[in-house]
Amino acid sequence: MIKSLPHFLIIGAPKCGTTALHNYLSQHPEINMSPKEIHYFGKDLGYKVDRPTLEEYQSHFKNTGINGDGSVWYLYSDTIYQELKDLGISPKIIVLLRNPVEVAYSLHSQNLVDANESVTVFEEALSLEESRKNGKNLPPNVDPPRTLYYRETADFFPRMQVLFQHIPSENIFVGLQEHMQKDTAQFLKQVEHFLNLNHFNGYTFNLVNENRQIKNKKVHQLIKKPNSLNRMLFRTIIPFKKVRSWMVHGIYKKNVTTSKRPELSLQTKRVLQLYFKPSIQALNEIITPDISHWID
Repeated sequence: MIKSLPHFLIIGAPKCGTTALHNYLSQHPEINMSPKEIHYFGKDLGYKVDRPTLEEYQSHFKNTGINGDGSVWYLYSDTIYQELKDLGISPKIIVLLRNPVEVAYSLHSQNLVDANESVTVFEEALSLEESRKNGKNLPPNVDPPRTLYYRETADFFPRMQVLFQHIPSENIFVGLQEHMQKDTAQFLKQVEHFLNLNHFNGYTFNLVNENRQIKNKKVHQLIKKPNSLNRMLFRTIIPFKKVRSWMVHGIYKKNVTTSKRPELSLQTKRVLQLYFKPSIQALNEIITPDISHWID
C-alpha cells in the first residue's frame, strides 16, 4: 500500500484565491500541505520544469492528519484522472472560481510578474491567443504556454464538465473567491466540513498575493527566465547557490512594486462579458454557488 499521498487537491482555478486558501489550510494543525504548484499530476500540461518523483512528492506528506496539494493547473489536465487511478487514490477536490472577466485580466498581470508574458497591453495579448495556441508569438521560456490562453483559461464550464464526469459530486467543493473574501472564517468552516476536519480557531488572515508591477522588464526577464548562457555565466561567476539566491531575491524585490491594477477598459470588459455569458449560464446549471450575477 502506498502511503503519504494527498487526501484532497485544490485543482483550480488560476487567480481565484487558491494561494490564500493554500496559506490558510497550511495553518490547520490536522493538514499537511505540499508546496503550492508542485505539479506532480497533469502529465499532459506540458511543463518544462521537472516534475517531482513520487518519493519527492510523498516527502511533503505525513501518515497522520490529512494531506493536501494545491496546483491550479490540474483543472486543465485530462490525464490527471487516470493518474489518480493509477495510484489508487480518490482525493476530494476543491475548486475556487471567480468572474472570468476578472480572471483573464488578472492572469495577464500575473504572467507579466512571472516573466511568462512579453506583451504588456492586455488587449494585444488577447488578440494573440489563437496564434499562440499554434505555437506562434510565444515569449521565451514561457511555462506552460497554456497560461497565455486568457479566454480559454477563464472559460470554466468545459473544464468543470470534465471534472464532474470523473469525480462524484459529493467529493467536489466549489467555492467562489468573492465569498472567501467577504467572510473568510465562515468560508473556511465550510471547507473544514467538506474535509471532515475539526474547526481551527487560530487562522491568521494575512493579505496574500497582492497585485504587483515590474519596474524594469529586461532586468526582470533576466532574473526570472535567464537563457542557458546567462545561467551558466552566473553560476560560474558566483558558484555558491545561497549567495546567488540571495542576490536574485534582492534584485527581484527592488524591481517589483505592489500597486492596484488599473481598471479594465469598459469596451474590453463588455467584449469579454459577452464572450463568457453562454459559459457562465451553462456553468450556473451544474454548480451550487449562484453565479448569475456575473452576467451584467
